[in-house]
Amino acid sequence: MQKHSLRHRLEYVLLRTAVWVSNMLPLRIALGLGSLLGWLAWRILRVRRGVCMTNLRMVFPSRSDEELDRIGLSSYRNVGRFVMEFARQPKLNERHFRRFVEVEEPDLLQRYLDLETGIIGLGFHFGNWELMGVIQKMVGFNIHFLVGRQRNRLVDDFMNRLRASHGIGLISMDSAMRRIVRITREGGLVCWLSDQDAGRDGLVVDFLGYPASTPRGAARFSVKLGIPIMCGFLVRKRGPEQRLELSELLYSRTDLPPEEAERDLTQRYTDILAEMVRRHPEQYWWPHRRWKTTGLYRGNLADGAGFRDIERTGNRDRDERRVPDEE
Repeated sequence: MQKHSLRHRLEYVLLRTAVWVSNMLPLRIALGLGSLLGWLAWRILRVRRGVCMTNLRMVFPSRSDEELDRIGLSSYRNVGRFVMEFARQPKLNERHFRRFVEVEEPDLLQRYLDLETGIIGLGFHFGNWELMGVIQKMVGFNIHFLVGRQRNRLVDDFMNRLRASHGIGLISMDSAMRRIVRITREGGLVCWLSDQDAGRDGLVVDFLGYPASTPRGAARFSVKLGIPIMCGFLVRKRGPEQRLELSELLYSRTDLPPEEAERDLTQRYTDILAEMVRRHPEQYWWPHRRWKTTGLYRGNLADGAGFRDIERTGNRDRDERRVPDEE
């Protein structure tokens, strides 16, 4: 029997307490509490705020620090709401889906459901990436999540029980290749996140105007198995109201050698994410050091300054929309 450290036990107790509190509250009050926690994390605790401001200054150099601060705050408040929704996941039933979730293109969704082949579904740290899987299950996908292991096994097991509460299958990294092949051959949807720095093993492609090491797994599976990639986003409109947006299917190019086909496909799905981030920067999770491997942070993280003079690789801050004020 595995022993757990005192720290891991305390983390688990705090998580269970937070989940209990969230489930005792009405939905909108729980979301309001989550928004408040995001405000505290940004304004008072300043959790990874320097990293966020560094990233935002890199991506949107023409915007003022005041506006970038508002984007960062909105991002944290959105994640606070996301955490509350994740804690309440077993309670978010089909009635919740019918009332609060809009499918942007129902015909496109039905076309994907009618496919006999499997699909690789990519999510990103955008909007509510966990609830998106629940919704995809509710609309009819045979969906499975590829999940890694956290150090705190108590917390990890509990979070996976929440994910599985709606019948979502879970795939561990240990059996990933074998199960992905089987599930996609049976017409299933296998999903994972693909927007964090991938270290030296990743493919370097352009993300928001800068070279970024990007996970190669999705493109490698797609090229090797001949199955398409679908990008999904759950965009928060207001409060609990959200919109499910799915991309067109991305197929690997058969006229390229495998390595080039993987890079091409990785760039295409990364471009889709980049466009969504430009449209809704307040819904992206900015604290991650996305450009760490390609060296853009050296000596600059202390105060979040120094990136305005970095030679750019194409970013022109194409989205000049102002971010709406908090509701």
